Amino acid sequence: MGAPLNKARALGGNDEPVKATLFLITYNQERFIREAIQGAFAQTYSPLEIVISDDASTDDTFRIVQELCATYSGPHRVRHNRNPVNLGLIRHINRITALSSGELIVYAAGDDVSLAVRTEKMVERYLASGRRATLIHSSVSLMCEGGAIEGIRVPPIIEGGMGLAEMAESGALIIGATVAFTKQIEGVFGPITHERCIEDLVMGFRSALIGGIEYIDEPLVLYRHEGGLTAQSIQRTTSFDDFVTRKLRGVDGYLAVLMQRMDDLRLMGNVQLLERVRMKRSAMLLSRKVLSGSFPFFKLAAYAHKRGQLAVFFRSWVRRLKWRGFFPLKQFLG
Repeated sequence: MGAPLNKARALGGNDEPVKATLFLITYNQERFIREAIQGAFAQTYSPLEIVISDDASTDDTFRIVQELCATYSGPHRVRHNRNPVNLGLIRHINRITALSSGELIVYAAGDDVSLAVRTEKMVERYLASGRRATLIHSSVSLMCEGGAIEGIRVPPIIEGGMGLAEMAESGALIIGATVAFTKQIEGVFGPITHERCIEDLVMGFRSALIGGIEYIDEPLVLYRHEGGLTAQSIQRTTSFDDFVTRKLRGVDGYLAVLMQRMDDLRLMGNVQLLERVRMKRSAMLLSRKVLSGSFPFFKLAAYAHKRGQLAVFFRSWVRRLKWRGFFPLKQFLG
């Protein structure tokens, strides 16, 4: 492999090169962390700082991190960090800017693999924006646990052609494992305050709000879509109660995202979108009550009628009945 490339001066009007940080987050990913770190070390861009931050893993993940960092002899500056206690994903992500010195921070997950040109491509797009982009994202190559490539995934905001209003309500925007971002996002909005949030749903919307989101139509990450931190599979769910528990966890994460978006919209003074998100959150709270099965039918129906949400109520109830019938059928069919 040739020497890392420094295209900052050639591509930008600013003589100051873009210092980039590749920030790799790990937690209990001993099976995949070697590949992830090797992908980080292989980056073709320079000047590059690589920070590998472990969230108090209980397996061999951090030992492998230490081993690979100790034997690295390449051109990049490499550091590692281990949180003394497990912070959870959001509080860990909130530490990224404090632990990074780069102007552009390329985020990486410990079970995915960054292509060697990933940082280089991100810097190119950042410079093409006149250093105004606050978040850059891409598509991914889908990789199964065995390493085979199964296709390409395009992020929902690109596939669906979403505008800001659709993004405000959506539960799927960008693919978080592909993002690079600047500290300007946190400078405008502050850290993520709702800990159950899904980070890419917050960061993608924040960047769209301030007009700083850019897309690269090229898969720059091998994305392990089974076995990741957020992967869930209906095939592995054995009972309706288990399904409800998993589903409620996802709903709670989405509700936290909506709360964070409401806070961000208040900060930006966008009253129209704030009301739209408030109504979406109200409907989701009703759907959650139905899904949980903790409230009598007629009591919930009266609650929905009072709020003009009968359509939401009946759709949610029918959906719950459908799933309740699915699992006995699944067991019967073996």
